[in-house]
Amino acid sequence: MLYPALFTSNTGLRAASAFLEVVGNNVANTATTGFKAARVEFQDLFYTRQVGVTGEVGASTPVDNQSGFGVRVDAVTGIFTPGPTIPTGRQFDLAVDGDGFFQVTLGDGTVAYTRAGNFIVDSNGQLATPDGFLVSPALTIPSGAIRVSVSPGGLVTADTDAGTVTVGQLSLTRFINPAGLQRLGDTLFGTTGAEGAPTTGNPGENGLGRVTQGFLEDSNVDLPTELTNLIVAQRTFQFNARAIQIENQTLAVTAQLTPDTNAGQ
Repeated sequence: MLYPALFTSNTGLRAASAFLEVVGNNVANTATTGFKAARVEFQDLFYTRQVGVTGEVGASTPVDNQSGFGVRVDAVTGIFTPGPTIPTGRQFDLAVDGDGFFQVTLGDGTVAYTRAGNFIVDSNGQLATPDGFLVSPALTIPSGAIRVSVSPGGLVTADTDAGTVTVGQLSLTRFINPAGLQRLGDTLFGTTGAEGAPTTGNPGENGLGRVTQGFLEDSNVDLPTELTNLIVAQRTFQFNARAIQIENQTLAVTAQLTPDTNAGQ
């Protein structure tokens, strides 16, 4: 029967399409600060058994052959290896050297996590992301600060005309399974429960990384690997599309060979 073959090739077409989307998104974010690449994981579908068919030459006992019904996308997981750090010299650019995410507060009050430390100071003097989400816990930079310093341990101080003042303490959060985090866009991640219990604390403590001021973590996309994946995904899509064409042509030939039961009536 060719109908199952059509459906099998269709699953391959859908899987290859998803593969292309993920790889294309990785390539598009090659230069995105703090971006974490994604990987597609596939799973084969259920099988049908042909009972009593000898599957091995010379076998004395008939073996049940199994025919597969294709493939599906099992999961799209994040790759959380650190990206290269790039010097910028900007005092509000921060990179995490090791495990951990910066915490930011979204507009609805929920906490999100990011590795992109390209922070700014908003109109209220608070440290925030370029999209206006405040760093958590909140840090307010004194008006007229000459220079702001962030220690590797996350202590934020500011030099003012009155001397050096302590602004606050920067915190980081790490997870046992960061791949369980949900992508929210804008290089932000939200919790799902699959990431495990969070560990929040000062940088450099409890397995958390340390903070490097004047640097940014670049995307961890490995461009040569992604370009290779892009070729594989494209060819997989083409082969499955071609298989559907061939199966359709075979069905058309089979239909022409089928006798017309209404002939002669």
